[in-house]
Amino acid sequence: MLVIASNDSEGVEFVKRFSCWMLLVFVLTACGSYAPPETSGGTTELRQTSVALNRPPTIPPLPPGPTPTPRPALTEIFDLRDDDPRALGDPNAPVLIVEFTDFECTFCQRFFQETRPQILSELVETGKVRLVVRDLPLTTIHPSALVAAVAANCAADQGQFFPMYERLFSSHQQEWGGVPQRDRVVFGEFADQLGLDGATFRACLDDPESEKAVLNEMQAALALGINSTPNFVINGQLVRGAQPYRVFEELVNQQ
Repeated sequence: MLVIASNDSEGVEFVKRFSCWMLLVFVLTACGSYAPPETSGGTTELRQTSVALNRPPTIPPLPPGPTPTPRPALTEIFDLRDDDPRALGDPNAPVLIVEFTDFECTFCQRFFQETRPQILSELVETGKVRLVVRDLPLTTIHPSALVAAVAANCAADQGQFFPMYERLFSSHQQEWGGVPQRDRVVFGEFADQLGLDGATFRACLDDPESEKAVLNEMQAALALGINSTPNFVINGQLVRGAQPYRVFEELVNQQ
């Protein structure tokens, strides 16, 4: 289950300490939300950030009734397996970071370029963190985000998710972007360059089930209140935006 804040007092104090400046930087570090903005944009932004950074309110107990069905754990919702082709790091690492990304999001690209390399070298490769990627294509503002996510997942089927992930981010706006039919052809060329089986990749790219899988993953994220990119869940704690490395490091050290 997604927990917004850490249960220990030290973790809560850390979240409170960062809440003020995160309110200021969120709009400068994340691509827009999936849902169309409400008319009271400032109120919506404050509410979303408050939900992300503060403990949920106490809810009065319900009248006696049937025992509710337990909510599925995050590991079940997003199928987090030890052999996940979209994961890096030790499956037994003490900290799990789930990255929700959109390949056309400029802030996701910033995270890829500026923060991710240090997370890999300092946290993943040292055994502290397992980093998992999940899809959240913001299709209302990024026309090719969905097909890009499908392309990455089709590469994952051949064990090449991260080479495709890196290729997509490093070439966005130079070689592809915003034109789905053209970009679909470009992604096939990327697959050839990465040494994938081209026929298998293109069949996967054209399979409606491949797109359905991405959309299902997106809906699962939206149901948890994850509606902008990049977003991260760090051991159940939600962090929004392309934050600098020190934010990830300090949160990991709080676990």
